[in-house]
Amino acid sequence: MRFIQMIAALICACLLCIPVSAEDLPEQTDLPESVPASAPVLLIDNAHIYANMQQSYAQGYEPLIDGDYAVIVLPLCCESAEKPDSVRVSVGLEPGSPFVVKNYEQTVSLAVHTDTDGSAHEIYLAEFWLAMYRDRVNGCYPVMLQVADFGAYTVYVNITDGIDPNAQTAEPVQTEPKEEPVILMPKILVQSIAGGSMQAGESAELHITLKNTSRTEALQNLTLTASAAAPFSLQSADTLYFEQVAADAEFEAVYVCQAAPDAAAGTYTLPLQFDFAYGKGLNGAGSGNVRLSVAQPVRMEFPAVVLPSEAIVSDRLELHIQAINLGAAAAQNVRAELTCDGLIPEGTAFLGSISGGTSAESVLNVQVTSKRGAEMYGETSGQIVFTYEDASGTEQTEAQDFTLMLKSPFSGRPAEPKQASPNNWLWIMAGIGGGILLLTAYLIFRRRKRVQP
Repeated sequence: MRFIQMIAALICACLLCIPVSAEDLPEQTDLPESVPASAPVLLIDNAHIYANMQQSYAQGYEPLIDGDYAVIVLPLCCESAEKPDSVRVSVGLEPGSPFVVKNYEQTVSLAVHTDTDGSAHEIYLAEFWLAMYRDRVNGCYPVMLQVADFGAYTVYVNITDGIDPNAQTAEPVQTEPKEEPVILMPKILVQSIAGGSMQAGESAELHITLKNTSRTEALQNLTLTASAAAPFSLQSADTLYFEQVAADAEFEAVYVCQAAPDAAAGTYTLPLQFDFAYGKGLNGAGSGNVRLSVAQPVRMEFPAVVLPSEAIVSDRLELHIQAINLGAAAAQNVRAELTCDGLIPEGTAFLGSISGGTSAESVLNVQVTSKRGAEMYGETSGQIVFTYEDASGTEQTEAQDFTLMLKSPFSGRPAEPKQASPNNWLWIMAGIGGGILLLTAYLIFRRRKRVQP
């Protein structure tokens, strides 16, 4: 046995003397160096004081105690150019803390908030109301606020209105946690709208009055978005922001909306979307509709009516009336009426309904008479009034003025032949008598010539 041990020791010594080169070792692969990608960085705004804060973080911020709630406010600012629209913040509680454990997670949007000095800052303002047990013990308790993808922040809550841990008590009394009242989500209703009627091709300023129907809950960080679809387009921003709306209060939203020139007449709907916060860290949303009406303007053209420059009393004139609809909307009850001293129309030229892009004609018969008053003939003036209605029944008129000359019914007859004077008659009678005498003498002469042997 001793011999075997000696042999084993000798073999181990020989193995230790064998040299090993670096080339015989397995080759190691270098791990690639990871280059951290640049990402937005969130920092606590420690210089300003916001609502429900007594001091800034630089001054040693301590959360407020409001009854059975601890109010924690965390203002975060982003120094990067590319800022996320929102961040997700959750609360981490340690075992044995005086806070009621439940889900306090919330989404915090990037918005403009005003500090106590009245200055506005674009930040993520997270606010948590942590319910506490009634039998809480005085002390300083850490609360971790975890911001998803950005890190965690620890805030210390100092409780002084609870049980003194150094005081001697008879027996600990088990108390049930306070049940929080159920908070119903507020509703936003559209109360009224001014400027909701417009002509096609024109724009209008819409004044929309809305109301927070909750009598107990105010709204914070309210965004109102209008979704315009054809034939409408918004000439102003589609999203409006309201920092706070009091409970049971009305507020006004103003948009500039334009209707397309080819928009058909009728009623349309403009959808609205609401997003807001309320209560103690709760989020709400809703929607509504605004009704808009569009009217197509009626565009009519009336060619000039052709009248003669002069007319003889007792004549009849036939006037051709024409109307052309140049618009897209139909014109209703199109008609023409003539008024003139010395002209009596036989009723009204009625053209009826004329659709867009079409025309219509009618004939107006007119009797020519003398003028009223001492001067029966001469120049007279009149007017042809064209009247039509749009789809709403609103009347519109256009007028054409004219003048013409009225003449006597005898002014156009030929003059009567003049009667011969008495001297002319004598000469005529003398000529006739002389002719008769010559003819008688000739007959007598021929007769005597035949009688002679």
